Amino acid sequence: MAVTVTRELRWLLAAAAVSAALVVAYIAAGGLDYKPAAAPDPCQPRTWPKTNGASDFTEQAAISALDGAACKLGTTRAELGLAFTSKERLDQFAKDNGYSQAQIEDAARAGILRAIDDAQRSGEIGTLEAIGLRLAAQAVPVDRLIELVQQTFGG
Repeated sequence: MAVTVTRELRWLLAAAAVSAALVVAYIAAGGLDYKPAAAPDPCQPRTWPKTNGASDFTEQAAISALDGAACKLGTTRAELGLAFTSKERLDQFAKDNGYSQAQIEDAARAGILRAIDDAQRSGEIGTLEAIGLRLAAQAVPVDRLIELVQQTFGG
């Protein structure tokens, strides 16, 4: 009994062979050992890329501020960034993690100070600007600082 191989069957067999080859290549390239990159440590200082304009500067400042606040609270920048997108989410984050409003405010202020340090270290602001910004960060109400982060990330 002879088996007739139709054109459709040939295409199906070719597709199966190509699929199998892709799986073998993936495994040979170490695909089974792949692990996603760990979240960056928010407690490590950030070197900013060269900023171009106010929006780039504001974005880098917000990222550094989130890192500083996340470090103070012992969480990740991503988790805290999601929490900062709205008042409701921030309240829920505080409740879920047992933080008081004062702890959130302290962390936000620490984050702003961290952003100033990162900006100065990266050469984006000078010493006099950093001093002025640190003084302002100590005086500005924390809710305004939080609004800046929310506006930057579209909250």
